Amino acid sequence: MKPNLYICHTAYQVLVDLLRAGRAEGGPHTMVLSAAVADAEALAVRLDKTGVVQTVLVDETRWPGTVTGPLAALRARRAFEKLCGWKLDRGRYENVYIHNDWSVLGRYLQDCHAGYILCEDTFGSTLGPDQHLVTDQRAAPDFAQKQNSGKGYLYWGDSPWCKLVESEDASRCTLFGPEKLVTDSKGALLQSLTDAEKAMVRTVFLTQPLPEQAEGATLLLPRSFVADGLMTQEHQDAMFRAVAARYAVGPLFIKTHPRDTTDYQALFPDAVILERTMPSEVLNFCLPFTFRRAVTVQSFVLRGFTAAEEKILLTLEEAQALISQ
Repeated sequence: MKPNLYICHTAYQVLVDLLRAGRAEGGPHTMVLSAAVADAEALAVRLDKTGVVQTVLVDETRWPGTVTGPLAALRARRAFEKLCGWKLDRGRYENVYIHNDWSVLGRYLQDCHAGYILCEDTFGSTLGPDQHLVTDQRAAPDFAQKQNSGKGYLYWGDSPWCKLVESEDASRCTLFGPEKLVTDSKGALLQSLTDAEKAMVRTVFLTQPLPEQAEGATLLLPRSFVADGLMTQEHQDAMFRAVAARYAVGPLFIKTHPRDTTDYQALFPDAVILERTMPSEVLNFCLPFTFRRAVTVQSFVLRGFTAAEEKILLTLEEAQALISQ
């Protein structure tokens, strides 16, 4: 069995594909990290240490745009390889997986006629009620011509060079015919992790060791109201101090939004600061404990969160009122 190739653009995709690679025959597998993956170089070092994948860094930002005219696919392929420093050897791999085929790397796969498998980017995305990107693409006057000829770019699984589309539940997906769909439940994957798999994930996404005593801990999930132009940094700091003082029980963990540049280690010197680029699924499925409380302010982050006994969602007004208490 040959190794697989996994192409990732987000930390969530890295998490899912690392776990899938660990269960697939033919390893170590190859994982391409786009420049869109946060802190890609450091992440690649930790991924390589698992022995499950060998990483390749590809800077898509070096690619200037689309090539048109005679032999466009061939010319685009060669230009990509020269500028981005990576060349696909399709014969080396059993399967090629990508989550975002509308990306530069997705275009490259189509130029290579790679026969790739499109993976869901989030849980159940192929089952969502709003699929206007797909329906709008199919309504374009040149859609049939592109599909039949294989020339030009089509995304979201519509390219003839996409051989399969994964769905959380293929029996409920109406976007494609059954011959192009396969069920691959990422939810079931994460629910079935072994202790060894959870430990491997922690070595990749946690850059500091967890405290020995973490039972009964509180997880604070702040977001940046400063970046949204709603308050000053000083006011936001005071608000989250007040929220923690009111609701934190046991050891305090903080996992913030990737856009939030607040120095939470300075704000809470005794807290465990989790990587802001870590996917929330690590908290839900890969820690050796659950939290007593998870607290956030005016955010949807707790919607699918399952790793806390109690979830507290404060409005911005409620959080700010704590400052004066």
